[in-house]
Amino acid sequence: TDNESAKMLTSKGTIQGYNGVAAVDKKHQIIVDAQAFGEGQEHHTLKPVLDKIQQRYAGAEFGSLIEDQIVVTADTGFANEANYAYLKEEEINAYVPDNAFRSRDPKFKSQKSDHGKRHQDSVKGVKKVIPASEFKLNKRNKTCICPEGNQMWLHTESIDDYGKMKLAFEGKLTDCRNCVRKHECMRNPSSADTREGHGRQVSFTVNTSKSPTAWMQRRVDSRYGKQVYGHRMSTVEPVFANIGTQKGLNRFSLRGKQKVQGQWQLYCLVHNIEKIANYGAIN
Repeated sequence: TDNESAKMLTSKGTIQGYNGVAAVDKKHQIIVDAQAFGEGQEHHTLKPVLDKIQQRYAGAEFGSLIEDQIVVTADTGFANEANYAYLKEEEINAYVPDNAFRSRDPKFKSQKSDHGKRHQDSVKGVKKVIPASEFKLNKRNKTCICPEGNQMWLHTESIDDYGKMKLAFEGKLTDCRNCVRKHECMRNPSSADTREGHGRQVSFTVNTSKSPTAWMQRRVDSRYGKQVYGHRMSTVEPVFANIGTQKGLNRFSLRGKQKVQGQWQLYCLVHNIEKIANYGAIN
């Protein structure tokens, strides 16, 4: 009944609603911008939030995010190629990791095997198959070896506008047809039994050194980047905990983006007033 809302994935399942986004100052935990968005994904909200902060800084004569080299951190929900390109082009000093940044960190090398759930499909009811991570990709030679040691053929190769290369491989029909693991490797094993069918297909996205994603990965994976991003959770998460748990805003009670945003900003305003009242006299 609310055309401005969207489906939101939460810990309690999917709901129809809005996503409250807030930007928080690290030193004082003051909310410097708060907006509500009726979209299921967060990544498109990064630019509107930063643009609003830029306007607020200019109005308060604080300079700008770029001139003052303000450090911006955001979680993986804001990570995509378009955002990285925007941050790089605008020269914003930001650290926004991608979903795989933990796997590149030696400290978390065994995290997935020790605590993660492996071979899980994102769509309920879809057959589980051997994941692409089990296939050996050689980026330099653009070759791929399946878990059974058979070389796959390069089906397609493309490069997008951001310089990211996509390599799609397919198993040879003779290899997949006679493979003892084809029932756990292919969602439709019978496809390899006909000449018109296909073998196992797998694709990889390769970040070239010039892509915005590679630029951000170098920043996040650096020693300084890890140190900076390590402060994000202690900066913004307590603010959301205060609003959600202490102030009781565990869901929006209104309809329409304008009303929901008013409710969200009102709670954020109460948070700021409380911070100023308790700690405003402290330098």
